[in-house]
Amino acid sequence: MSQLHNGTQLQGELQELAQDLLQPICDGTDFITTLWDAQSCPTSLLPWLAWSQGVTQWDESWSDATKRLVVSQSYEQHKHLGTRFAIINGLTPFGYKTNLKEWFEKTPQGVAGTFSVDVSVTDKGIDQEVIEQIYATITHTKRESVQFDLSVSLLSETELAFASAATSGITATVYPYYASEISSESSLRVALVNQSFNQIKVYPRSSYVSASILDHADPSWSS
Repeated sequence: MSQLHNGTQLQGELQELAQDLLQPICDGTDFITTLWDAQSCPTSLLPWLAWSQGVTQWDESWSDATKRLVVSQSYEQHKHLGTRFAIINGLTPFGYKTNLKEWFEKTPQGVAGTFSVDVSVTDKGIDQEVIEQIYATITHTKRESVQFDLSVSLLSETELAFASAATSGITATVYPYYASEISSESSLRVALVNQSFNQIKVYPRSSYVSASILDHADPSWSS
């Protein structure tokens, strides 16, 4: 009997038994925390999470990313409900670009207590379903006491990019040093002078002179 009432032994056995029985519950608590996170909640359970977060608009045709974004921003929507921020933020998950002007921001000023909304659709076409979705989103987020005008347009965006590249290079050839040929330029001037002198003696013919004169003359000149 003393062993049956051994508190330490009995407590240990009960703890081991409770650990085995409660382990599935402990594991389940980790899974439950993921159910309340819009990013980790299973897709099939997202409608229930949206309902618990007070989401007033829901469409099963939305993409998974849109559904999770709508649920994740539900708290901020309720905190700023009725403001400009809530209207623009409510249309953001659908990829719309929104421009909102209050009556006093217009030129000339509009009717007091009104505002206008210009919505640009960029990633899909415009049909009646899109217009009704935009209208319903604004209606659920605006103040009940104000009226609004809605304008929906199709916006096409494109990015134009330019790229250019320039390359340059220099090729250098290095030769070993060597002595080049030495060229010399000179000029040679030659001067030649020739001087000659001829002595000519002219004698008259023999028929015109006396014999005494001819005796002194050069016989080669006689006829």
